Amino acid sequence: MRHLRLCILGLALGCGSDTKPGGESSGDDTGVGGGSTDISAFINVTDAPIGDLSCFNAADGLGRETAADGCVAQRSMSGLVSDFQLGSPVDDAEVEIFLSDSTAGPPDAIYVSDPNGIFSGEVNTCAPFTYRVTTDPLLDLTKVTIESHDVMPNMGPIIPTHEVNSVSSVTYSLIPRLLGVNPDLSKGIVAGRAYDCAGQNLEGLQVVVRDAAGVVPEDTVAKYFVDDFPKREQMYTSADGLWIIMDVPPGTWTVEGYVADGAGGWSLVAATELNVVADSINISSIYTGISDGVKMPPECLTACN
Repeated sequence: MRHLRLCILGLALGCGSDTKPGGESSGDDTGVGGGSTDISAFINVTDAPIGDLSCFNAADGLGRETAADGCVAQRSMSGLVSDFQLGSPVDDAEVEIFLSDSTAGPPDAIYVSDPNGIFSGEVNTCAPFTYRVTTDPLLDLTKVTIESHDVMPNMGPIIPTHEVNSVSSVTYSLIPRLLGVNPDLSKGIVAGRAYDCAGQNLEGLQVVVRDAAGVVPEDTVAKYFVDDFPKREQMYTSADGLWIIMDVPPGTWTVEGYVADGAGGWSLVAATELNVVADSINISSIYTGISDGVKMPPECLTACN
């Protein structure tokens, strides 16, 4: 989709990793959770962030973007289901659309892609929605792929082509081989990119996932990348802005992004909220100054036709 392309899907997470089975770290790994609410147990970045933070004010905290009047409208779209790694079309894929922007309830619409990976459907513009892509489980060709907070711009009468992602089982199978562990299939993976106020990648940010009570789930592990490739020793987002969190239990979670504040502490500069599903890839990027992960296209922030 528009926000996230990872090297080998970015799920080649731990080449050379010494992470132990079950998510236990050997000690120099980053981001191991264990049911704590003490942020210092998970966030330790001291290097100053690199990126445009001009839209963020620590005193004001995080906010949410809303569409301008008249921008939210039902529009047709031409959808294209693509393999996340190769970009090739995925045929006979079932695309479920959740206009509530959460998979916690039933889908509002279901479409199936043709041999060219194309489907036609309708969605509300300038309003966040979640999609889930699956194929026949008996064929074991893909993993359940979910992207939260997708937003279609309002382009008036123009019918846009909108890409949705599907992760192949072959790509997903690289995880245990390269990380050295078997993912807990009763849990999910959350992946995304960190963006600054100018829409560029934000360097120097660490992520942590927490529930409504602020508790980090046990055995979650955050990883970061360099040049779109995983680096075990990387402690925070590099210039590519990529992060990933392993073994997140099913349910509603908040991913928080922190940077060093220059005074020995940290500032919460971005967050996203999403419903994680077991045995799936859950995509949700974070944007500086935004609390829910919903970034409106520029067309949605001004008067629409």
